Amino acid sequence: MSESSQNPAAGRAEILTAAIDLFGEAGFDAVSISAIARRAGTSKANVFHHFGSKESLYLEVMREACGKFADAIAGLSEDGVGFSDRVRDFVRRDIELMHAQSDRSHLIMREVLESGPSRGRALAGEVFHDHFGEVVGTFEAGQAAGEFTDDVPPALAATVVMACNVFLFQSQHVLRHLPGVDFVDEPARYAELVSRVLLDGLRPRGDGDAASTGDTTS
Repeated sequence: MSESSQNPAAGRAEILTAAIDLFGEAGFDAVSISAIARRAGTSKANVFHHFGSKESLYLEVMREACGKFADAIAGLSEDGVGFSDRVRDFVRRDIELMHAQSDRSHLIMREVLESGPSRGRALAGEVFHDHFGEVVGTFEAGQAAGEFTDDVPPALAATVVMACNVFLFQSQHVLRHLPGVDFVDEPARYAELVSRVLLDGLRPRGDGDAASTGDTTS
């Protein structure tokens, strides 16, 4: 079948799949449009026809790779769910999705960690902005309701939650062999522990504990 007789939508999807695979294997800088075209079984001209530039294709790849993580974020706004439960369920859903689509997860994390200032700005503005904003918004609402201290920026709380999941996923093959790390393969238990540490801290709570009353004077 000639390229001109192919279904345009199918051609675009095939290019996107090829780009996801190649960017996932080698990263943005090491992958050429020619390589993507070869993997997709099409021409460079057709790649540019659908996506305009390598940078535009890359951003579309990242948006597609992040797409399913919106499911985890969507749970943050469920009616009738308490703040603590929202945080716990988000942590669990997020880590489960990382494992379910590990190739895309590795792609996202490598690009986030290795992108320079210019590409980092593009990723923040065109891929992650809205998703991150939704997570931050949940912490803002929890803070406004008095669920956690008002002297911690909600964006920092959101960053800590996501950083915990990223580290667990990236280092899981080492962590599971370390002493006391018996939660790597238990997403629900891990989520419960992480949310408890984030929301309650590490100090034991008691009736006379200063932290529990908000009295920090000596």
